[in-house]
Amino acid sequence: MEVDEIKTRNQWKTKTDKRKAKAADKGIVELIFIIRHFFKGKFNDWINEMTDPRHPSYTVYTQSDLVNLGILKNICAVGSMRQMNETFNEDTCIETLAIMSGNASLEEMPDYGTLNYYLEQLSPECLSGLRKKMATELIRSKAFNQGRLQGKYWIVILDGTGLFHFQERHCENCLVREYTDKDGNKKKGYYHKVLEAKILLAENLVISLGTEFIENEQEGVAKQDCENKAAKRLMARIKEEYPRLPICILGDGLYCVEPVMEICRRYGWKYLLNLKEGTQPNITKEYFYLADNGEAKTIENACREKGRIRYYNHVEDVAGKTEVFNVLEYEYKDMEGKHRFLWATNMDIKKQNAEELAACGRKRWKIENEGFNNQKNGIYRIEHLNSRNSNAMKNHYLLTQIADILMQLYLATNKLVRNIGQSIKNTSSRLLESFRRHTINEEDVQYIERHTAVHFL
Repeated sequence: MEVDEIKTRNQWKTKTDKRKAKAADKGIVELIFIIRHFFKGKFNDWINEMTDPRHPSYTVYTQSDLVNLGILKNICAVGSMRQMNETFNEDTCIETLAIMSGNASLEEMPDYGTLNYYLEQLSPECLSGLRKKMATELIRSKAFNQGRLQGKYWIVILDGTGLFHFQERHCENCLVREYTDKDGNKKKGYYHKVLEAKILLAENLVISLGTEFIENEQEGVAKQDCENKAAKRLMARIKEEYPRLPICILGDGLYCVEPVMEICRRYGWKYLLNLKEGTQPNITKEYFYLADNGEAKTIENACREKGRIRYYNHVEDVAGKTEVFNVLEYEYKDMEGKHRFLWATNMDIKKQNAEELAACGRKRWKIENEGFNNQKNGIYRIEHLNSRNSNAMKNHYLLTQIADILMQLYLATNKLVRNIGQSIKNTSSRLLESFRRHTINEEDVQYIERHTAVHFL
């Protein structure tokens, strides 16, 4: 169902209807159910199987206690570690965390210092491994097969973003940029970036598949790390972790270069990349020469906007390139003016698949709007520094990606979201209220497991 249709239907709801829908919402109990349903009760086992960096004689809390605490901090939109201490200091929170983590002997809520100490010691590969198990379980469930391109390829979107900025060097891995301030003085800024690969499971489900931190190996390197280098590492990691997964890479013009295409060819992947004149001037020049002289195939009244599609396969043959550049163009007009999109792909473009490819190419915005935009400006605040320790910084980021997977599953199946169009911020607030105020027990969760069917919006 389209978002606009949901909004229109929600306008029919009276205030009484909305109050009844809110009263029927199970809050934090339903979140626990969603975790158990999609991961078949193995989620806490996966967490506790991670290599615990702590000395056993000093261990009070299980790894599941701490990881679930970090997940709840993110899902409930608690802004800082200190605020988490104050907000979660309730008997109901302790009881619910015990059910969520599977630790019946839990008697006290872990302190934020305890969580940070754990994340300082834990290898980020552990949380990456946990995310891999989650993603694999969702892919294998076959519940999302309809989201594949041409009924076969999983859409994986690449995009990078900045995380933290410092006026002074934070660590030896900091990236450095020189800039001129308003007074004309040259200064240096220090920052950390990350490259994400997110897989499109459905129209309203875009989850993290892989992460590559963009950082220098040491201070004073001759050439800094960058997004292109990180992309090669991340693609290699994805191929190693998901060797048989049929993938189509989506990316902006930064990735529309032959080294990235060559990697896709070696891995047996498809690509659909934004084509820009500044990145590939020879390709765009030759394509428009061919298209404007009637050599390209044309489809009128295409896609939702009834625009025009033009395409030409193997432009590389006349542009002197090695990798495949099948060029797809989509153009339409609306009240705001003319819009043009241009992509390069290694999939043969035909009349039968041109509209599907154009619609797929326009989905790249999802990692920005439903990915980093929500995580920066929505409930997660990924740019907030929860710890100055470099290792903990990475683990906090990975915890956010894991929490986001769970939150998206919850949002995609929650009746309250479906019935009244509740926003992610309001949903997060209601979950926090439920976590702090509602006393639950294992029987509550088991009752929902027996009587609840999962349906996607």
